[in-house]
Amino acid sequence: MKDKISTHEGVLHSRTTTDLEISCASPSDLSPNPDAIRRSNSSPVQSDLPSLFNNLRANEASSDGSGRSLVKRFLSIGKADDKVEELAKNGIDHPLSNKLANEHKLGKHKKTSDSDGRVIIPPVFLKDGMPLLKVSHKSKKRIVFKIDPDNFILSWNVAPNATKVSPSTPTQLYKLLTPTSKKESTKINGSKYHREISIDDIKNVLFQEDASNYREELHISKEYENTWLTLFYYNEKKKKLKTLHVIADSEHDFRRLISVLLDLKKLRDDLARNFLIDLDGLDEVRRSMILEGGKQIKEFLSFYDILKYSKRLNISVSSSYLRKVFDQVSPDDLSVDFEQFKTFVSILKHREDILEIFKNLNSRDPDDTKMNYSGFRRFIKTVQYESYQDDQIMRLFNTYSGKEGYISSENFNNYLTSKYNNPINFVGEHATKNHERNDLYFDKPLNEYFICSSHNTYLLGRQIAGDSSIEGYIRALQRGCRCVEIDVWDGDSQDELEEIVDANKSEYDDNNKVGGESEPVVSHGRTFTTSISLSNVVKTIKKYAFMTSPYPVILSLEVHCNTANQLKMILILKEILGDMLVLVPIANWFGLPSPKDLKHKILIKVKRTSDSSKLSVSESGKYYSSTTSTTTSFSEDNSKESSPARKRSGSFSLRRSKSKVKHKICEELSDLGVYIQGRKFINFSLPESKTFNHCFSISEKVLNSMLKDDVRRVQVDKHNRRYLMRMYPSKIRLTSTNFSPIPYWTHGVQMVATNWQTYDLGQQLNEALFEGVNKSGYVIKPIELRKPLLKSMREIASSDRKISFCIEVVSAHQLPKPRDTVMNPFINFEIIGATDITWSSPQIVGTIGRTTTVPENGFNPTWNQKFSGIIKASNDFVFIRFLINSETENEINTIGIVVMKLNDLKRGYRYLPINDISGEELIYSQLFVRIDYQEIT
Repeated sequence: MKDKISTHEGVLHSRTTTDLEISCASPSDLSPNPDAIRRSNSSPVQSDLPSLFNNLRANEASSDGSGRSLVKRFLSIGKADDKVEELAKNGIDHPLSNKLANEHKLGKHKKTSDSDGRVIIPPVFLKDGMPLLKVSHKSKKRIVFKIDPDNFILSWNVAPNATKVSPSTPTQLYKLLTPTSKKESTKINGSKYHREISIDDIKNVLFQEDASNYREELHISKEYENTWLTLFYYNEKKKKLKTLHVIADSEHDFRRLISVLLDLKKLRDDLARNFLIDLDGLDEVRRSMILEGGKQIKEFLSFYDILKYSKRLNISVSSSYLRKVFDQVSPDDLSVDFEQFKTFVSILKHREDILEIFKNLNSRDPDDTKMNYSGFRRFIKTVQYESYQDDQIMRLFNTYSGKEGYISSENFNNYLTSKYNNPINFVGEHATKNHERNDLYFDKPLNEYFICSSHNTYLLGRQIAGDSSIEGYIRALQRGCRCVEIDVWDGDSQDELEEIVDANKSEYDDNNKVGGESEPVVSHGRTFTTSISLSNVVKTIKKYAFMTSPYPVILSLEVHCNTANQLKMILILKEILGDMLVLVPIANWFGLPSPKDLKHKILIKVKRTSDSSKLSVSESGKYYSSTTSTTTSFSEDNSKESSPARKRSGSFSLRRSKSKVKHKICEELSDLGVYIQGRKFINFSLPESKTFNHCFSISEKVLNSMLKDDVRRVQVDKHNRRYLMRMYPSKIRLTSTNFSPIPYWTHGVQMVATNWQTYDLGQQLNEALFEGVNKSGYVIKPIELRKPLLKSMREIASSDRKISFCIEVVSAHQLPKPRDTVMNPFINFEIIGATDITWSSPQIVGTIGRTTTVPENGFNPTWNQKFSGIIKASNDFVFIRFLINSETENEINTIGIVVMKLNDLKRGYRYLPINDISGEELIYSQLFVRIDYQEIT
């Protein structure tokens, strides 16, 4: 089960290869294959430690005597471009290069890695830097891009003469440059324009066709597609994900750039895994390690060599601990040979916590270092509480015991890290009290589900002056969002729709032209935010809609544009989405369909204000509306103004309306709201409040007011049992913060829209709710929120349940090391959503507990600390949160977050994935815990 950084199109959220298959993983899938068993003590990843040690020892002993550092020995520094040309003569034989050639149509590019897996860094990156054109919404500037292979650092500076033509500047690129004022040129020469990131900060690399949505968003023509690259990275200073868009001067430069980036990333990932690899069999290749190319290489490593090696690998342990281990394996305290190095690695990767657990589980047996079938079955049944049948347990045992006929502590940990020990009880894995079978789970009407929803999806930051980008849609859809918001305004006249209009002339004749002086754009109204073309947004949604989940996507349209642009909106939606778009109801069905009925379909939510005379009643007694009424325009926030024509997409502007203009939503656009017709809320007694396909959109402020009123609160509860409701954050959340969604789920609101660009507690809870359905985006509401309320019932009956819990924080692994500081980790454990908590430990007050601090060790800190007690809960929405922190004398920094819904968690020993503070998974970091909880009757 190899972890991977995905290089395919648009994957921003790092995942493991088992993420998409995990819900269906079971012991019945196993076929015993002892040779395939991973022999890792704390990671499932196989790698080639011999070649690393080989390169480690090839230090000053090389013939050139240059004294290059250890990491440079992993990287063959090219002396000249002809060296790269020579390596390319025989085609591409590096695995990653093959991937590039096959999957991304790069062709025979200049090879930057050899058959040893070492990376060749073209000298241009080491000296003056490769010139590139950096493109953003604000400007287009020349930069120089450099690589520091010693420390895996990438850097770029805006060139001092950023707008001048140099011999290396192609004429067509020069035309794209943004003019720089004298004042700006002075600033550029300062350090302000220097950017530096670690290779570890890279989350994804997109290029050519896969990055076309970003290129189109920035209005760069297709002629630059073959030299375009988009780099996603984490900005540690600003604590958020950023993008770097560049155009190379030539396809030759582009190939060198993309190859070295991807090869460096792969090398860095491989190195990060190598302290976790079993050392069996390495003696067989010792001879090849001593000799390299017929030249004698260094036979011993000094402590200084080891220290540098550990630093390059970002191993977060103190130098004093490394020294202690080094002294333990080196009799003369001066250097280690190969055998001693093997011992050194074994000590570093030793897992005392796993060994202790393993021995306790085997305490009944004479040999507590071996686990037989009986012991393994007992562990699965009584500790992990899995519902596997005996034949399934036997298949698991045969897989992890191999030829030996017993499970060792190493293979025991291999099982714990495998997909068969996933911490989440995914829907469909087992039919339990909390989870119905998969074939039944998604066949109920839409109103019976919580639907994963986003507010201001197009924004990457603040509501007032943030960037609008397709990136918001990509990230949300890839993380399981099923309802995205699109605010459409009038923009400047552009030619983007000519092909679509020409292809549909028969649909719109000369009397109904879609032409006009403006173009529909997506942005946040009357703010200093950038805009993006609607057509690019819709193309992006089509591309990423069903990558994570097959269930329907809802486009929540906020229409602020004139009739001509509304007609263009219809063309864009129909032409781009095609058969995905739901245009007519399911035949002979007057209710809302199920997610299963609408797999791979896209629904439109758009405002409609129907005349009551056009309402009909179905056989079930529900009202249903005709699809011929017109609608006045109301935005979700009940805004009464619409914007005049906008400035060009991508520019910063503040829309100011000279006069208050109301645009009616045209009949054709309103008709697209087949199953989700937006209605402005007036009260719950009007006939339009009984149509099966209406949806009220209510702001946080208004809904909070309603929930404080006894009568309105009951009305909200009753409404949400039969009909749809969407609620969204208040306007005053200028920095795009989030509320806690729990109170609104408690009252059955299906679409609780959050600001996905802000990974605060509200968004953490939102994503955690949908984790239990494997990011499908639809969670069935508890039965008490679905069954009808009787007239005699004033509100939902509330009865607190008691749940005993015991959560043991055992250890953590490979926590990310803060730059230029030592790691002193501790864990905050928090329970969210309970009405009351009684802790077993009197030292804990409130809802948060804390472990002790482990000094100077983020590599494998161990706590073995328990948090237990009894909670009272009035509903199903109880979550647990772990905050992984590091403290110094002056401050405490949160470096990782784990949030999960309690009754989605499996019991027993589990490895929990950790997210960084922007919500991206730390793919090498894990929190090891033991979970136990049960309801007290």
